[in-house]
Amino acid sequence: GGKSSLIRQTALIVLMAQVGSFVPARRARLSVVDAIYTRMGARDAISQGKSTFLIEMQEASLILQRATARSLVIMDELGRGTSTHDGTALAFATLRELVEGVRCLALFVTHYHLLCRLAQALP
Repeated sequence: GGKSSLIRQTALIVLMAQVGSFVPARRARLSVVDAIYTRMGARDAISQGKSTFLIEMQEASLILQRATARSLVIMDELGRGTSTHDGTALAFATLRELVEGVRCLALFVTHYHLLCRLAQALP
């Protein structure tokens, strides 16, 4: 437990440091980021015909399109709204693009244990 809280706190500390505010640390060495992107939580827009899974994929797609090598990307439990096999594939493909394509700083929380083993193959 607490993974989501930790990555939220990390994003806030990066933002606070970037604007010159106090950060709760004895010492912090952070690079400047051009944006902080997050994909967290579950929501839907059923009245507009959008499921939780669709919104999750749209948000992830937007992040992959807009993030740069200078961005901080935080993703929490991507692919949870589908089957284990499909969710693992979607989460791994997204993580791989963040690491090899975008090459940004990313915090990626997952409940897919296989993804942790697959991620070890990434640079």
